[in-house]
Amino acid sequence: MKFKMNRVSQTVVAGLLLGGASFAAQAEITLIKQDPQPYDLLSRLDFKVGGSIRPQFQNTMGGSDKGSYKNNGYDGGTRFRFTADYFLFDDVHWISYYELGVNIPSVFGWDDHYAEGAHHTTRRQLYTGFKSKTYGTLTYGQQNSIYYDVVGAKTDVWDDDMLAQAPGNGINGDYDGSYRSRKQLKYKYAAGPVDLYAAYLFSDDDLLESNNLAYKRKGGGSVGANWHITDNLAWGSAYNYTSAEVKNRGAAGGSKDYDQSILGTALSWTPGNWTLSAGGGWYHNFLTTKVNNDQDYFAGNAWGVEYYAGYNIPVKQFAIKSVQPYFMGDHLKYVSGRDYQRTDNGVGVAVKLDYGFQVDFEHMITNSTDKIGDLNLVRLYYNF
Repeated sequence: MKFKMNRVSQTVVAGLLLGGASFAAQAEITLIKQDPQPYDLLSRLDFKVGGSIRPQFQNTMGGSDKGSYKNNGYDGGTRFRFTADYFLFDDVHWISYYELGVNIPSVFGWDDHYAEGAHHTTRRQLYTGFKSKTYGTLTYGQQNSIYYDVVGAKTDVWDDDMLAQAPGNGINGDYDGSYRSRKQLKYKYAAGPVDLYAAYLFSDDDLLESNNLAYKRKGGGSVGANWHITDNLAWGSAYNYTSAEVKNRGAAGGSKDYDQSILGTALSWTPGNWTLSAGGGWYHNFLTTKVNNDQDYFAGNAWGVEYYAGYNIPVKQFAIKSVQPYFMGDHLKYVSGRDYQRTDNGVGVAVKLDYGFQVDFEHMITNSTDKIGDLNLVRLYYNF
C-alpha cells in the first residue's frame, strides 16, 4: 500500500521509529556472551547486534530539487549489524559479520520519499574468516576495502561527505574494489604500531549500468598500511588495482579492457576535544566520463582531497551529551577524459543526545562545473 506523507507526518513517523527503538542502549547489544566452558560448545560463542536508524532531509538552494524525495525526507542510510565471534583454540577465533541496509520509506511504500526503483534492503557487508593476535585476521566476502579502511574512513566523518574520495565516486564501490568490495579475500596483521593490509579481488559478475553496457571486474588486489604514530594520530596509505572490462551488449558489440588504480593517503588526529583529518588520492581509469560508450567510459586521470576540523563541547545536561561544530570540505578535479571539477566547503553541527540519539545540521557551499546548488542537510540518528 502506497501513500503520501506531509512534513508533520514525516516528523511524527521519524520520532516513532526512533522512539520505538529506545529500549536499546547506544552500544551494541550482546545477545550471547562468550565464556568458554569444557564440553559446552555454545559457551564459545559471542553474538552481538547493533545498528543505526537515519531519517534525513536534504534541500538544494534555489529550489531545483523541490518535490524530490530528498527534499521531502528520505532514509539516510539505516543499517543493522550482526557480529559473531566463536572461540576455537589458543587465540584463534572464527568471526562472521553481516550488515543489512534498510530503506524504511521503500519498505512501507511511502510515495515521494525514496528513489524510483530503490530496493527495500541492500547487503552492505557479509563476510567470514579467522582472527588471531599472533597470526592476524583473514576474511572473505563483501567487506570494507583496504583503501576505505586506511584512507577513506578518516574523512568519512560528516554526512554530505565522500564527494572527492575514491569510494563512492567510481562506477560502483562494491564492484570496483574501492568501498565495500564484493568477493574479497583480505588480510590484516598488526606489526607493532603499524597495521599491514593485503587483499585479493576475485572476478565478479557483470554489473549492468545501462541497456547496452556492462562492467566486469576480472580481478585485482590491494595493499595498505596504517601507522598509529601516537594514540591519537594515525597515518594511512593504500593502493588498489582492478582489472576491468566494459562490454557493449548492443548491436554494435565490442568491449574495452581497463587497468583501474587508486592511490591515496590520509591523516587523522584527535588531540583533546579536537577531531582533525585530511586525505587525498590519485585515480587512474577510475572516474567515469559520463559518456555511454565502452571505448571512452573511464576518464584517464583525476584527483581529489577532503578535509575536516571539529571541536567537541561536552554539555552533559538537559539530555544533551555534547555539541560539536565543524568545518569540512573537498575538491575533485579531472585531469583528462572530462572537463569537470567541483569544490565544496561547509559548516555543520552535531548534537549528541542521551540514549543514542543525535541530530546533525550541515550547510555546504558548492562551486562546480555543472553549477550544483548549495545544500542544507538535516539528519536524525538513533544508534544502538
